[in-house]
Amino acid sequence: MWLIAGVGAWATGAFFASPESMPRRLLRFFSPLWMMQDVSRGSIEERMAAYRHNRRMRGELSACMGRWALSCSVAIVLTAYFDALGEGGSGPLSIFVLLAAACGTFIACAVCMLFVMGYAYLYLTHHDW
Repeated sequence: MWLIAGVGAWATGAFFASPESMPRRLLRFFSPLWMMQDVSRGSIEERMAAYRHNRRMRGELSACMGRWALSCSVAIVLTAYFDALGEGGSGPLSIFVLLAAACGTFIACAVCMLFVMGYAYLYLTHHDW
């Protein structure tokens, strides 16, 4: 539901006028874990309710996995592009080689996030309390 409201906020410019900082908005965009509730605290009924809430929110995990996959694809293309620009240098380290290495590091982190979110999604889909 908030995605539809977010589109309206984006179109009206309210997205940029939000009191939240840009890094916080990016964190919320790439990580749905802030929506999840802690299942390790409280009584058994509270833990079961938190788990049911997390099962209802598992759709956000698949949407976020799509965002990470798209970002990883862009980083792969940028890595190849920067690597091609940095070839042929025998002197000091080129800035393009550093940019390619930074994109490669991002790819490694993105693949880890995809595995973690994929595991959480499959666990929440197939495991009942």
